[in-house]
Amino acid sequence: MRPSDSDYRRLLALRTGLRHFLRWSEHQAQAVGITPAQHQLLLAIRGHDDPRGPTVGEIADYLLLRHHSAVGLVDRADTAGLVKRVRDPTDHRVVRLRLTALGERRIEALSALHLEELERLALELPAAWRGLGPLQPVHGFPGSPLRALGTDGPSDVALARVYDAAHAHGYRVLVDRLWPRGVSKDDAPFDLWSKDVAPSTELRKWYAHIPERFEQFSIRYRAELERPPASRGLSELRAMATSGPIVLVTATKDLERSGAAVLRGVLTGTK
Repeated sequence: MRPSDSDYRRLLALRTGLRHFLRWSEHQAQAVGITPAQHQLLLAIRGHDDPRGPTVGEIADYLLLRHHSAVGLVDRADTAGLVKRVRDPTDHRVVRLRLTALGERRIEALSALHLEELERLALELPAAWRGLGPLQPVHGFPGSPLRALGTDGPSDVALARVYDAAHAHGYRVLVDRLWPRGVSKDDAPFDLWSKDVAPSTELRKWYAHIPERFEQFSIRYRAELERPPASRGLSELRAMATSGPIVLVTATKDLERSGAAVLRGVLTGTK
């Protein structure tokens, strides 16, 4: 069946509405002092049907993450005092997750807001997703299968200069180690500063944005991203990228030969 003009408008309205809802949800999380990924983690723990709490593996399933990404997200939430690890009372080899008192307060406040918003929108989203399965390749494009809902790959990951107008839509993350000059902390044009994921000071000074060094810089930076604390920041960015578009922002003038460009390649698997 060939889609009609009204079909295209309906699909546009659906996807636009979902993105607006996710954006609204992200702002609510930030307002109570947590990241969108942490919000989803707290909800996965609180909504788990086993009173002993979920395992990290179950969290990975809920959040559509690889196991190592879920571990990184839990580590950061543990450090923030939102969750804690406990031994299973019947099998001490199993570690489960529970909310701290702080985590309970955060998810209770956010859930009340979200339930009010869903009631206002008259939505019952779980019923809408029931039965949704893996997608088939697009007809005529056998080499480009659609990503099924439920995979753990990233959605849109864009690049932008922190000083430019916000053209790309998405959750904006500053991925520089230094705060950009001339930018007010009270009115920053980004949503999150992911300082730990930036290239180390030593690597940044060695690179000095000399184009001939970019290839070696990329190799060294990728190696840094495999080690803490950068690896923890990378895990959180991966979690964010599975739930909606993100924009990596940097003060660097040469976007194509920046640390942000290398980071985008790691997140998308394109370079």
